[in-house]
Amino acid sequence: MNDTVRQQKERVLWDKQALGYDGRNLKMYKHAYDLSIQKTCAVLSPGQKVLEIGCGTGIIALGIAPLVESVTATDISPQMVAVAESKARDASIHNVDFRVCDGYVLPFDDQSFDIVLLFNVLHFTREPATLLREAHRLLKPGGYVVGATDCYAEPVPMPIGLMIGIQSLLKQIGVIPFMWHYKKEDLHRLLEECSFDIVETDVLHPAPVNYYVCAKKA
Repeated sequence: MNDTVRQQKERVLWDKQALGYDGRNLKMYKHAYDLSIQKTCAVLSPGQKVLEIGCGTGIIALGIAPLVESVTATDISPQMVAVAESKARDASIHNVDFRVCDGYVLPFDDQSFDIVLLFNVLHFTREPATLLREAHRLLKPGGYVVGATDCYAEPVPMPIGLMIGIQSLLKQIGVIPFMWHYKKEDLHRLLEECSFDIVETDVLHPAPVNYYVCAKKA
């Protein structure tokens, strides 16, 4: 699959979900999102420049914006970015720059950011290692990649397993372009192969396991 086809498939999927995204996900996973923001804030400092790849509707970017100099928040979906920009205006948050970008090749100079965020992205990304290598390129020496990923290969109760099975079926028929069934150790290995040293891990949501990882640029 070439990049143009991949980008189009991803845009169609996420554009369709943009308007109702917060209503669905914050109802079910609000605690996990709150923990995501808290965990991220713990590694931030004033004056830092933060990049988020796959920002969606801006939940994390807007949540951490008051603690840093600036946030550049990117997403492949124009509709997701439009929702995020509207929320920023409503909240009078002015230090977040939302952009429509393909996370595989971002238009920023090497070592431009102190922190790169990758929340709820890697399990729906065709080439997760490409995103991580791009994060590595853009991080300053000693910078951190921070994120959480659903680990669908971890044990779950039967109703959650059925939900994951339905998602797998949607992938097979092309509704969901890409979907990975990670275990926690799979994420560890992926990060280490992309030259990151894992600093902290946690489970933000039990089923499906939403697995938080903070890793330092090696």
